[in-house]
Amino acid sequence: MEKFEEAAKSLKKSMKGIGTDENRLIKEIVNHSNVQRQEIKEIYLTMYGKSLEEDIKSETSGHFLDTLIALLEPIDNYEPKMLRKALKGLGTNEKVLIQTLCPKEAFEIENLRNTYNSIYERNLEKDIESECKGYLGRLLRSLASAGRSDNYRVDLSLAKKEAQELYDAGEGKFGTDESEFIRILCSRSFPQLNATFEEYKKVSGNDIEKAIKKEMSGDMEKACLAIVKACKNRPAYYAEELFKAMKGIGTNDETLIRLIVSRAEIDLDRIKYEYEEMYGKSLYDAVKSETSGDYKKLLLSLIGN
Repeated sequence: MEKFEEAAKSLKKSMKGIGTDENRLIKEIVNHSNVQRQEIKEIYLTMYGKSLEEDIKSETSGHFLDTLIALLEPIDNYEPKMLRKALKGLGTNEKVLIQTLCPKEAFEIENLRNTYNSIYERNLEKDIESECKGYLGRLLRSLASAGRSDNYRVDLSLAKKEAQELYDAGEGKFGTDESEFIRILCSRSFPQLNATFEEYKKVSGNDIEKAIKKEMSGDMEKACLAIVKACKNRPAYYAEELFKAMKGIGTNDETLIRLIVSRAEIDLDRIKYEYEEMYGKSLYDAVKSETSGDYKKLLLSLIGN
């Protein structure tokens, strides 16, 4: 408790008077876990009669502010908030929906859905239904219903049967039966799907990813690939998404912040490892060359060398 009081005092000090001590602010936020930050926020409010977020909003701006506020959000509420933001207002941010829902296992989706429904007193599946149409909408709804099996025992005869069904729904016919892809990709556990993908190679001679690229396009293709890639190696999937966010002219800072913050206490170290393996450059160096100022300092502190 005393330690958190000291942190609250230090945070207040970093924003007192003329100018802000950004280095101190970064240090206090990054050096505490998300659970500890919640305690510090409560103590801060009690001590100063103003929320830590309010003070940060009046002292900082831009992507630096966005990242600080994201880090102060209780970890279980962060992704449901991102989903709500992606679904409301004009237009839907399909990328956020795909990156948030497609790589998740059964229990993670269950938690996400329950938190979303209780924070907003809404229904995630219904919100997706009203905002996302077509096959993508059906796929995302199917995921949001938390219908993915949590049985991690692999049934090899089922894998063989469904590998054939995927082939018959795509490469083995003229046109594509997206419904079959949705049914299998959204209902089986990751280990079961991995067995199916292995069997698929024997049936088709092609990797399932190659087949999806051939048979689908746009967001539906991205969503199916996200499931497949997450099944095979989830940290590598996130590494690729981070790479894409920084590739070419301009950086997609919203994606960068969201993925780094949401994975920071889960598998960021493994994502860093995969990133370097895949691109021959560390995530740290990539972010360093694509960002600037206090925002850069904050992200680099989170990533760590």
